[in-house]
Amino acid sequence: MSGNGKNGNGKNGNGKNGNGNRMNPVKRALSWLAGPKSDFALFVIALVLLNLVGARAFLRIDLTENDAYSLSGASREIVRTLEQPLSVKVFFTERLPAPYNGVESYLRDILVEYDAAANANFSYEFFDMKKPENEDVARSYGISMVQIQEVKDDEVGFRNAWMGLALVHGDLIETVPELSSSDGLEYLLTTKIGRMVATANSLAGLSGKVSMTVYVSPELAQFNIAGFNQIEKKSFEAWNRVNKKNLDRIDYQKADPATVGVDELARRFGLQRISWADPASGERAGLIGIVLEHGDRFAVVPIELARTLFGGYAVAGLDSMEEGLENALRTLTSTSLAVGYSTGHGELPLDDERSGAGRFSKLASDTYEFREFNPDTEEIPAGLSAVVINGPTAAFSETALFRIDQFLMKGGSLMVMLDPFAEVQPDQQMAAYGAEPQFVPVDTGLGRLLDRYGVSVGKNYVLDKTCYEAQQRGMGKVPLYYVPVVGRAGLDQSSPVSRNLSGVIFLQAASVDAKRDSLPGGVVATTLASSSPESWLMSGRISLSPYGMVPPAADSMSAKGLAVLLEGTFASAFDAIPEGLDVQSGKASSAATGVETAERRLSSAVLPGKVFVVGTSKVTTPAVMDEQGRQPVAIFVRNALDYLNGRADLAAMRAKGLSLTPLDKTSPSARAVARAVNLYALPALVVAAGLVAWRLRGRRRKAIRRRYDPSDKRAEGGAK
Repeated sequence: MSGNGKNGNGKNGNGKNGNGNRMNPVKRALSWLAGPKSDFALFVIALVLLNLVGARAFLRIDLTENDAYSLSGASREIVRTLEQPLSVKVFFTERLPAPYNGVESYLRDILVEYDAAANANFSYEFFDMKKPENEDVARSYGISMVQIQEVKDDEVGFRNAWMGLALVHGDLIETVPELSSSDGLEYLLTTKIGRMVATANSLAGLSGKVSMTVYVSPELAQFNIAGFNQIEKKSFEAWNRVNKKNLDRIDYQKADPATVGVDELARRFGLQRISWADPASGERAGLIGIVLEHGDRFAVVPIELARTLFGGYAVAGLDSMEEGLENALRTLTSTSLAVGYSTGHGELPLDDERSGAGRFSKLASDTYEFREFNPDTEEIPAGLSAVVINGPTAAFSETALFRIDQFLMKGGSLMVMLDPFAEVQPDQQMAAYGAEPQFVPVDTGLGRLLDRYGVSVGKNYVLDKTCYEAQQRGMGKVPLYYVPVVGRAGLDQSSPVSRNLSGVIFLQAASVDAKRDSLPGGVVATTLASSSPESWLMSGRISLSPYGMVPPAADSMSAKGLAVLLEGTFASAFDAIPEGLDVQSGKASSAATGVETAERRLSSAVLPGKVFVVGTSKVTTPAVMDEQGRQPVAIFVRNALDYLNGRADLAAMRAKGLSLTPLDKTSPSARAVARAVNLYALPALVVAAGLVAWRLRGRRRKAIRRRYDPSDKRAEGGAK
């Protein structure tokens, strides 16, 4: 150090540099930041900034197999397009014991997801249930306290808690009075919101307007067709009334089919093609029809030419124009779809919850409206998205089969559940002597249609060693081979109908086989459910007594199809219209017309359709379907109905949060090996790993001593 008191780096003791000036504050700050003293302060600042960003930016990664904690596309769309305010009011007691605290946490998370995906019309609020005034609010919505079980201080007790919510949309209120489980919560909320939106306005959430086009070929006026000159007037009046009900969201226009092309319109929309002979130019063609369009979707208002009893033609559908327009609009836009249910052939009744399809109807009513009809005596109602045929025992007429076929040709979907046999119970006297039920083969005529579409249903029962086991007194578990239980390996995991399911029960099911070698062009078949490889068929003489069933040799058993889905552009199963079907009774024409043909048969589908076939109707009965709809068989059937109606998102949503992935079935020896590994092998591995780590650490210490203190005798390995 120099004698003038300056240190060796040219700075004096008071922090001045060599020319007597202080260090620049900016340089001092930069020097401090670059040094180690700033590390802790910078860490705290970064942590605060990260929390501020996190409070305003929501990011979560869902790694669950079925995206249980992510909002589905259907949920996002319905809240994104809300046109009126919708509020979710949650009344949930805080700090409840498990598992109810998990329900509250899941509910908070999913409402955050809804809010992030929604527009400004969505809101939610959690009420503090410690305040008496909030209890009054909950009661005003019809929500009451529920009793839950609580374990405290090693004692089981009960307490009252609030666990409900209310959805408010305009004047409409939907409540969930008890949220004791998070299973299917998103499905529950989305379906309730969808039903409220549909009730408030059939066009709510629709971007843009619906286009209504009335196609009328003016050349048809020359044929004196009864009602022809009323088409434009009736359609305009119906449009005017329906449009006012729907916030003026429907555009009306009239068009000459010749400007687009008669054949093109008939093919694209499935409209009736009308042809006649012209002496000058040969055969001519025209059409009449009313089409609603929005985006890439369309719906047709029922109107067509029909033969009269006197040999002429009349326009059918004029008197029900407004109803037909409303049904078509509902089909095009509504979130609550109408589904047809065939009757008149011994089908399972929808109102019977003990032995019929009442439970199925009740579970599906949250999304669908069933409309019963008899295809033998009436047309399939307009506006239906799908038709369910469930367990018929009598034959369908040719007229009924043709109507069902043409419904599919127009882009509809069919859900067919056929029983191969009708079970006839013995009378009381014969039953007293141990007489068994008789199984009479059922022939409904539907097999001919399904065969043309590409699937066949056998006259048999599928028996499976992987089956339901009944507990019998004094005999233990008795296998019921005629009740196959299909696990994940037997369910197609690529389809929304059967994905993430396991343990689907098929009671008294026939084999269902896709005819892949002879499928019509443009049709794809998927076997959704198959029995295990240890399956066989029972046909001929049927006896379901479990005590007389003996499985055959292993080499004669194989997996059997139980449910098949067909998708694509189908060809009609009819080469001509059944005789007498083209007569429009009750209509009269003033004179015979020059119209030669008014074709009412579609030879091929104008839109892709779907056909779901399962060989038993028992899947819709209380015998296998639980009341809450949470068991795999109930979910499977409802998923199929959703998929047929173009709602695959709902099918995927329904399985969220459900425990439907049990452990695979293992043998006793495999379970013994797994038990031994868990009890003995894993602890032994931990001990071995500890010994190896201890030896390696000792060697490292010795190496360090040899390097830095060679005189230490412990480094030579003699001393420890």
